[in-house]
Formats: sequence, structure tokens, C-alpha cells
Amino acid sequence: MPIVTFIRHAETTYNANKIFAGRIDCELSEKGIEDTIKNFNYKKEDFDVYYCSPLKRSIDTLNLIVKGIDKINIDDRIIEISIGDWEGKKKDNFTNELLNNYRNGLYTPPNAETTIEVDDRVVSFISELFELFDDNTRILVVTHNGIMRSIKRNFVSNYKNIMSSNLESIVLDRNNYNYYLNKKKEEKENEKCK
Repeated sequence: MPIVTFIRHAETTYNANKIFAGRIDCELSEKGIEDTIKNFNYKKEDFDVYYCSPLKRSIDTLNLIVKGIDKINIDDRIIEISIGDWEGKKKDNFTNELLNNYRNGLYTPPNAETTIEVDDRVVSFISELFELFDDNTRILVVTHNGIMRSIKRNFVSNYKNIMSSNLESIVLDRNNYNYYLNKKKEEKENEKCK
């Protein structure tokens, strides 16, 4: 079964200053660069395929995690969630209740992407990986907190925290994919019963 390792990008200048980035193409902070170099020592042979979001913070993180990658697959489906009018705003401008509702998919900021839209593209990306690659393929994906939340909601049965810290990883295998497929099957059957 393919093993897919997702890693959230390193700390950015926006993360350090508690500013919502969304699709703004911000830089990694010095701490983010140092933490990545200190915590990762992968060789390019450790993975067979590499993916990342088109945003610079993901590409830069991937290139710090693994040196000398021959080919990086850029995929728009794993770009950070668009948070509309919140992009570029300080997080302390919002109440904890509103922030928690947003993070749990219960509130969509004005002009932002919905949780359903994010989940649709993330599920499409992950489903394609499990359909496309054989059972021994090792895949590394560098992405964003919004994408990590979607992965937890859809593919992880017992996650502890919906938020992911910088450089946090989630590893998915065929069992996670089957969990998602079974959950969707149950939802369809429940809809028929109504």
C-alpha cells in the first residue's frame, strides 16, 4: 500500500506574528528554517514521489527537509484554504469562539472557501494517490494547516487536535483510505434510510 506522509510547512513570518496567511505567499521565519534543518535529515532516496502546494512556504520547506530532489509535483488541490477577508489579519482581532468555530468547520469567513470545498479537493488528491500508486510507493507531501485539518476530518478516526503545529506530520496508509471509503459508504446508506 502507498504510504503518504503529510507535513505542514515550517513556521512563517505570518505564523510568528499570529497573522492569517491563507493564500498570501509569505516567507519562512528564521526559526522555521532552523527547526526544519534541525528536525529532518531525509535523503531523496527515502521517498519515491514528492508533492507540495504551489505556495513558496511549502516548496521552501520541502527543499529544506530533503536536499536535491529531482522532481517536485506541485498540486493546487493541496494549497492552503482561502480564508477570504481574514487573510492578512491578526488572529487576536477575532474571538476564541469564532476562531474555534472556523477551525472546526462551523463558520466560513466572508469570501472564503468553505470546509466542503476544501474537503472535496483534498479527498480528490488523496484518492488519486491511492488509485495511482502501487503498494510500495513512499510519498512525501508538504502542505498547510487547513489541508491537515481536512485530512484529520476525513481520514483519521481518532485525532486529538484539529490544529496541526508547524512541521507536524500525518502518515496515511491503505487503512486510512479504507476508513474514509467505509465512512462515505455508511453516509450514503444513512441517506437512503431517511
